[in-house]
Amino acid sequence: MQTKPDKMNHTATVLVFAGLDPTGAAGIQADIETLASLQVHALPIVTCLTVQDTHNVSQIQTVDSQFIAQQLETLLNDIPINAIKLGLLADTKIIDVISQQLKKIRQHQPGIPIIMDPILRAGGGANLTTENNTQKQIVRALREKIIPYCSMLTPNSLEAALLTGQQNLTDCAKNLLELGCEHVFITGEHENNPDTISNTLYSSSEQQHFDWQRQPHQYHGSGCTLASAISAYLAKKETTINAVQKAQAYTDTVLRKAIKLGQGQYHPDRTFTLK
Repeated sequence: MQTKPDKMNHTATVLVFAGLDPTGAAGIQADIETLASLQVHALPIVTCLTVQDTHNVSQIQTVDSQFIAQQLETLLNDIPINAIKLGLLADTKIIDVISQQLKKIRQHQPGIPIIMDPILRAGGGANLTTENNTQKQIVRALREKIIPYCSMLTPNSLEAALLTGQQNLTDCAKNLLELGCEHVFITGEHENNPDTISNTLYSSSEQQHFDWQRQPHQYHGSGCTLASAISAYLAKKETTINAVQKAQAYTDTVLRKAIKLGQGQYHPDRTFTLK
């Protein structure tokens, strides 16, 4: 017979929405591994299943939106949540369900960090949408129903352009900030600099730039890792700038330790602090 604990544990938690990547490099597994290695407990909700390898994604099958709603409501009624991390949302019905809950959460916890990694294309270039939704419909739904609730967006430069229709990264950030997001952190791994990756954190009042040495390979799941690490540090009450700095250092480390399991992109090794 189980007994109830005398008091609640104070472990930081992050509610995670993401797709399932069967290679284990990106998606929900990347989020869980990142959070666990940073001593934060993941509360994972899978938004879709995928058929993919280390080269590209070939098929997506979304989870029923009402099932996701039931999972979410059940969790919220039971476990305190310290941050929320949003990954692949490939269906407008799922976006509607999450948007409704984000509105309620913001009313009860106005300061809760909500971080979104707006995944619109796979690393191999495939569009991450279903037969029911075009990329244009997904972008419109994210802009109208998700981004206004976000504390931070973490798009790469290509995703920032897709979300805004702009090419200049400062213009992209300004456009996204005007939607109501507090911070936009644009990463530069897709920019044409062979030696350096330049990332920029934008807010309404300032920009902060970070340069990192470019690693020699292509990596699957680096964006998921970065966004989850930011979520972990914010869940543990770090300041925004500290969370961004520490998350970049963590991501740089797991890329340096990356392993090659398949014939395509490398897997970041997020288990190094668990060994």
